[in-house]
Amino acid sequence: MVATYKDIRRITGLSLATISKYYNGGNVLGPNRELIEKAAAELDYQVNNVARGLRSRRSMTVGVILDELASTFNTTIVSRIEERLREAGYGTIICDSRRDAESQADVMRFLVGKMVDGIVVIPVDDDTSFLAAARDRDVPVVAVDRLMPGTDSVVIDNRAAIASAVQLLVTAGHTAIGLLAGPDTTYTMRERRAGFRDAMQDRTGLLPRAELMTPEHVSVEGGCTGLRRLLRLSAPPTAVVCANYVLTLGATIALNELGQELRPALVGFDNLELARLIRPRPTLVTQPIESLATEAAELLLQRLSGGGPDDPVTITLDTTLMVGHESTYQLRP
Repeated sequence: MVATYKDIRRITGLSLATISKYYNGGNVLGPNRELIEKAAAELDYQVNNVARGLRSRRSMTVGVILDELASTFNTTIVSRIEERLREAGYGTIICDSRRDAESQADVMRFLVGKMVDGIVVIPVDDDTSFLAAARDRDVPVVAVDRLMPGTDSVVIDNRAAIASAVQLLVTAGHTAIGLLAGPDTTYTMRERRAGFRDAMQDRTGLLPRAELMTPEHVSVEGGCTGLRRLLRLSAPPTAVVCANYVLTLGATIALNELGQELRPALVGFDNLELARLIRPRPTLVTQPIESLATEAAELLLQRLSGGGPDDPVTITLDTTLMVGHESTYQLRP
């Protein structure tokens, strides 16, 4: 015979309300949670998600749309989101839009058609038209790493992140500083470029030369060729700031292929694992990736429970400047 809530109540002595709250993602006292889990294992109790969905009009699934699956940043984000949602009783459907706006709109419609209860998205660009399918069905959406008008968003303070790198380099004596960043078509690159420009003007009194800020393709190859381009200028920079991880990786590869006399100071972005591999230890701007994911999951769960303010919420997190060996940022004599 299939086990039910009543069987769990018989073994644990807990109320049906407490047992139901546990299985619907509510907060249950630790000892009660342990009793329920022990009883469920003893009874081989299996949640009937179909029946529960019919009763609650919920599928207990959440869609996650990534702009690109093959990304360390994104895989960390989705791993933490999936973990938190699973704790709350939700399954996840993960989709890759492959940095293509049409594919992003397609997977949004696919997820809405699958009757997901909510969606977390890392958008490919600033166009919000792909959200129409979710908005038409009142499916809550939380954007991560991109600020989307009219939508709950969890982001970092991109301008302050780059400004912290510029501050370190200017204090070390640099005035000619280059930036490796992607085109302004994405929120993060646009904000980081603006942060760089403003910080340079604030710290040096001068706007950076245009050729020191030329957009690069956001890829390892883009970082590699971008650094080489900067160093071929008639007046090359003495230091370079990278606006994300793949550009940092490409720039690091280029540095390793250059002679020591051509090596500029470098401040990278993200990936503490990289810091463990490179010597001398690099200087990096690090963002709280797991916190971005956790805040997004919590915000979505709040919306799914009917909570939160009426207007869209923007949560902004701070970054940290991890200063490496002094040779990575000091001005050479």
